[in-house]
Amino acid sequence: MTSATAPADAGGERPAKRVRKNPKARRAEIVATAREVFASAGYAESGLAEIASAAKVSKGLLYHYFPEGRPQLFVSVMQELLAEFQQRLRQAAKVPFSPRTRMEHLLAALFGFFDENPPAYRLLFRDPWVAHDDTVEASAIATRVQISSEFAALMATSGPAGDVVAASAGMLGFALANVELCLAGQLDPETAWRVTCEYATSKFTD
Repeated sequence: MTSATAPADAGGERPAKRVRKNPKARRAEIVATAREVFASAGYAESGLAEIASAAKVSKGLLYHYFPEGRPQLFVSVMQELLAEFQQRLRQAAKVPFSPRTRMEHLLAALFGFFDENPPAYRLLFRDPWVAHDDTVEASAIATRVQISSEFAALMATSGPAGDVVAASAGMLGFALANVELCLAGQLDPETAWRVTCEYATSKFTD
């Protein structure tokens, strides 16, 4: 038997080879598991031990991929959620209609996303502020800026650049406040969407 040959077991069969996963795939699996854990228990109640157990890996391996620990892993989850959210918004805003109608579609996508994924709202807009970590908070601020830019893109011709930035930020805040009411059961998504549309499209002249 050469050193390259695995020994047979008692039944005459060779043990299965241990397959090393591609680092990119392994990292993606860890982020996906962390997302489930954070969504279920929240950032404050989700430690690396719980995530490692759910992912069936060691804490050492978590630190290998995320040297800064839980905050870095949480930011990765936020970035994944933001990418999914922005894709929904951009698809909605691509409809070949007027800016007013595209804004209505964009807002429908916003309310629909959080109606389908309630934990996503907490992960993007609530939990970052209980983390008490500068990196996480900076990511939360960047998230709002990036989402505001989706609104600003539809309002680019409705006024001076500074006014558009301020209006898009205010519009996002108004929309998210209504999302909160929906998630709390105080407002239905259809009404929230309609009222938000009335506010948002009042900025258009077409």
